[in-house]
Amino acid sequence: MRLLLVNSFYSPNVIGGAERVVELLAQLLVRKGHEVAVASLNLHSPRAWSETVRGVKVYYLPLKNLYVPFKTARPNVFRKAIWHAADSYNASMAGLFARVLRQETPDLVHTHNLAGFSVAVWKAVKRHGLPLVHTLHDHYLLCPRSTMFRGGRNCTDICTDCRLYAWPRRRMTTLVDAVVGVSHYILDRHLAYGYFTRSKRYVVYNGYDVPKGGMPQSRVERSDSESNTAFPLRFGYLGRLHPTKGVDQLLRSFLALPSGRAELRIAGKGEPEYEANLKKMTKERADVQWLGFMPPEEFFKAVDVLVVPSLWQDPAPMVVLEAMGNGVPVLGARRGGIPELVGEAGWVFDPDKPGDLEAHLRRCLGDPAEVKVMSQRARERAKLFSSENMLSSYLRIYESLLKESAR
Repeated sequence: MRLLLVNSFYSPNVIGGAERVVELLAQLLVRKGHEVAVASLNLHSPRAWSETVRGVKVYYLPLKNLYVPFKTARPNVFRKAIWHAADSYNASMAGLFARVLRQETPDLVHTHNLAGFSVAVWKAVKRHGLPLVHTLHDHYLLCPRSTMFRGGRNCTDICTDCRLYAWPRRRMTTLVDAVVGVSHYILDRHLAYGYFTRSKRYVVYNGYDVPKGGMPQSRVERSDSESNTAFPLRFGYLGRLHPTKGVDQLLRSFLALPSGRAELRIAGKGEPEYEANLKKMTKERADVQWLGFMPPEEFFKAVDVLVVPSLWQDPAPMVVLEAMGNGVPVLGARRGGIPELVGEAGWVFDPDKPGDLEAHLRRCLGDPAEVKVMSQRARERAKLFSSENMLSSYLRIYESLLKESAR
């Protein structure tokens, strides 16, 4: 098959989990003998160019909008509004993308995050008569911020101003032949608002590519016996330090535990002022360590339980899969797709229930044997999210659509 993947960013421009998943999928498809190209945005110059990255031809297209996200000083409200209005249907980007379509002549197009491209690229795909798959990684089609989180709260409905941006996006979903959610949560949320009424619907969990030779034993698995597991128990947080991530709630809950009974290791960076305020909360506690950026494989060797305290409705955080693949159980918030990823291989707490996170931390602290059992379950559950499972699922979807289009 000749396949064209589309995502806002692609290596080396990695912003979040979606970029890593798209790159992994592209690499897996190439290994299976398929011809793969990727269309992405050029963050560094106003020109289009392409290069081959590990067997994948990658097009870096200039963004035709008011400014380039992540490369521009924080824009004012007026400029943001204009940017998002243009991003509801950006015909200029569709024109650039159409050139890639003509050059690549793919059999099928698979879009992912479309911020910057806009849903206008879907129209270009259908003008070429090609099957179209779209994967939902976030709330972009519902909300210009992609989070449905505003003023410290999750939005229970699409905001009035967001509806202006969302309307053309919803209308265009009728062009999509197959829609894929990276969790049941994110797919169901879009369907509830009347999106993708004509599309085939699937859930394909993101894949985690286990390094050759498998994963080393986790800290819990390396312990000599259940009795010495997790003393001191070591909790960990890995990710961006941002108000939507719930790190401040994690700190308050951890600081309520008896000093010296557990440790908390935090790996990640955030806005300097916000990060400094978080660190002030722990300046009297030696049992909290701030690690900054740290390779995940090194981080997971050093923790017993990963805490994912997200406040926003995170559809499918990759860090959950990485933790389980490393034999580290997850204590996750009841938000978005986190509970369905964790399953019975960890614990889920309610961030809206005062004291619930602290209670779960104490539960782990008081029952090291359960932590060890959950570690074993986590490694077993991680097999469900293998990269091969993800690849097989997408190939079945591609083949089904191509058979239909050939009739």
